[in-house]
Amino acid sequence: MRALFSVWDKAQALPLAREVERLGGEIWASGGTAKAFAEAGLSVRSVEALTGFAELLGGRVKTLHPAIFAGILARPGENLPSEYPTWDMVVVEVYPFQREDEQWIELIDVGGVSLLRAAAKNYARTWSIVGPQDYQEAIALLQTYKGIPPVEVRYRFAAQTFARMALYDAQIAQGFLSQPTHAQPLRYGENPHQSAFYLGAPLKVLHGKALSYNNLLDLSVGQRIVSDWAKPACVILKHTQPCGAAYHDLPEMAYRHALEGDPVAAYGGVVVCNFPITESWAQQTKGHFIEVLAAPSFAPEAIAWLKQHKNTTLVEMVSMRAPTWEVRSVLDGLVWQTPDIQEEGDSEERWAIRLLRALYSNAIVIVAEGQLIAAASGQTSRIEAVRLAIERAKKRSFPPERLLLVSDGFFPFTDSMELIRAAGIRRVMVPAGGKRQAEIEAFAQNSDICLTLLNHRHFRH
Repeated sequence: MRALFSVWDKAQALPLAREVERLGGEIWASGGTAKAFAEAGLSVRSVEALTGFAELLGGRVKTLHPAIFAGILARPGENLPSEYPTWDMVVVEVYPFQREDEQWIELIDVGGVSLLRAAAKNYARTWSIVGPQDYQEAIALLQTYKGIPPVEVRYRFAAQTFARMALYDAQIAQGFLSQPTHAQPLRYGENPHQSAFYLGAPLKVLHGKALSYNNLLDLSVGQRIVSDWAKPACVILKHTQPCGAAYHDLPEMAYRHALEGDPVAAYGGVVVCNFPITESWAQQTKGHFIEVLAAPSFAPEAIAWLKQHKNTTLVEMVSMRAPTWEVRSVLDGLVWQTPDIQEEGDSEERWAIRLLRALYSNAIVIVAEGQLIAAASGQTSRIEAVRLAIERAKKRSFPPERLLLVSDGFFPFTDSMELIRAAGIRRVMVPAGGKRQAEIEAFAQNSDICLTLLNHRHFRH
């Protein structure tokens, strides 16, 4: 067993290093770590003996060398030069990045992060251990297995490694963003008295004002709703919530049906489409003030016609892909997650869930024939969301038997189903898993309501 250590806090790593030595392992370490381990009485070899050079640039370059990385990345059975050792364990505690530190730029770890990424990538043979939070478990695992743990354990540590490095990178990005010169300034933040900046792929504004913080939030939600939808789709957003949405074989009809969702709320909204904007389509918007109109492309004639509206901003969003990660700031840090799962069921059901995922919980969506008929979001009780959505749907004068009602969470009681039955709605989709699920199913059957149980809930906070 051969372990490579490069840690910020040497004292905290000593118990793990001693356990490696007790089990007959060979310990290597970078300069400062090797010195501290040797002073503590451990038998340790310095990576300088392997690389053939001392630390460079004040310690900024010490482990970035093929003699080290080849042995981390080598797969089982691959041949290396005889003087290159292979590593079974890589233990790294990266520099504790703090933007407030005057020398903050020097606290951006390069070599340590690279060591961890290489070890995690090659989890099939190498065990990556990230700092003090892993030490106690690592010691216990060494004792249990009398050496390196099996691949399923190393896989879990590899996943933890990439997650922690993602957070570390996010903290560094946040540090850079505290200096606005590194980001694109926005018109203002959530309110005019707040400043805001954007870091990301630049958006192509064809006409109109610079984008605001709120505009970007709306565009992001709209992109998630219409991206990858097979038919022409259009969504109208206010305060990140869809107030109108529809898909149709004809782009003009998709917009017209979306506008019918709530023509009053649509005034001054953000419109996102997944199809090219033509002049004939643009003319359909006459009389509807749009703050931002986004689409994959705009015909020159459409741009010329839309430029009559000086307060409408035209944005070309070539990429309509949904994001890979969702990141939010919380307390004094960041949280991130994978996006909500893909939709289930046929087109109308999938469309309803796609809209539902954009609404704040508790949320209810009612759709019919590809249109958003009504929605209620951000309610603190499920039944209130149901009641509000039904009241709004009644104003649309759609026959209730043509409506589909979808909830982002299960119904805890039958009271919501009672409102649905009274409204004449006969198709309902809710996530499975409630304590009274059997009772809900029996109520639906006795009320001639087609109840579909979803495999996943779709909360958004």
